Amino acid sequence: MPERVLIVDDEEDLRYIYTRQLRGDGYALDTAADGEEAIEKIRQNEYAVILTDMRMPRKDGLAVITAAREYLPEAEIIVLTGHGSLENALQAFKAGNIFEYLLKPLDDIAVLNTVVARALERRNLRKHNRELFEQLQRAYEELRQKSEALIQQEKMSAIGTLAAGVAHELNNPLTAVVGFAQLIAEKLRSNRPANWSDTEYERVAQAVENLVQGAHRSRDIVGSLLRFARATKPDARSLIDINQTLRDAFVFTEHLLLRNGITLEKHLAPELPPVWGNAARLQHVFTNLLINAQQATPSGGVVRIITERSDEPKGVWIHVEDTGQGIPPEELEKIFEPFYTRKEEGIGLGLSIAKQIVEEHGGEIRAFSEPGKGARFSVFLPADEAQTIDPPHVRRQAA
Repeated sequence: MPERVLIVDDEEDLRYIYTRQLRGDGYALDTAADGEEAIEKIRQNEYAVILTDMRMPRKDGLAVITAAREYLPEAEIIVLTGHGSLENALQAFKAGNIFEYLLKPLDDIAVLNTVVARALERRNLRKHNRELFEQLQRAYEELRQKSEALIQQEKMSAIGTLAAGVAHELNNPLTAVVGFAQLIAEKLRSNRPANWSDTEYERVAQAVENLVQGAHRSRDIVGSLLRFARATKPDARSLIDINQTLRDAFVFTEHLLLRNGITLEKHLAPELPPVWGNAARLQHVFTNLLINAQQATPSGGVVRIITERSDEPKGVWIHVEDTGQGIPPEELEKIFEPFYTRKEEGIGLGLSIAKQIVEEHGGEIRAFSEPGKGARFSVFLPADEAQTIDPPHVRRQAA
């Protein structure tokens, strides 16, 4: 489309001369007979260049320049006046950053073509520079996000190495603790000391049972650390039991919920198809969602996690629900954006990284909320159709 130019002058002959002179350069030309008419056109149209007289009836050139700066900040302004003075020039430049100040009559009318062409060049250059700056800003934000993600991956890798070392060191002594605890419990059940009262026997039996449960709990934690350590590299993929990945996430989050007076309800569906993915990165997603739910839920509330099978498309849904105050609709649209946060001390990367990880696995993450009724985050992960994971020990734990 041709660039639009507005010519503002109260002398009809001059408007005709300027229009005739510029018509050959291919511009779309408009005219105005005074400042008021010019301002009305400026409000309604997009002009690249405005040529304006200073002294005109109704509203003068200063009013035109002011309106142009308000409605068309990128337009270049050329002043053509027959009342040139230092005061007029200063007023014109003060009203707006004008491109040129010319005195009438022009010695060579052809200079008008040159000045308008130069004004358009400056406008286009400024527009190009702004677009480059915006591209640079976007590239910087993208680089910053990738840098944050890389740092996170490096942290995960370092934690994985540490976790592997700790888990291997603990594994052997824990195996002994579990074995001896079970042995003591069996001996106590089969051979009760004759000189113990019922109260003493029940107290010791309960203590041994607590010891057995604690030993099993510690062994589960070590197992979670080992699984975490084996899958800390983003490219490491295997068939994953999503319910087990969630149980590993519970190891790190359930105590946090209980400490804050929040009940964790688990509704893990049996016979879920396996997902081909990175267990540690998906565990990071679910841990983040559980921590967010804990922070949104007051003491006495409930955080609920649900898994269910999806047949079309084939996959697994994981839902994390809280009973907090919910998320306002205007914020719900932004929560997956990088650096957007509702927390005073947050940096706003948790949910954006979670979204990135889920999408890396070919899935999607959605958020639903009604103010005052809590929030629900739903993750879909496509399944591997070759197998269904549901060994007997998984069924027992899910129950």
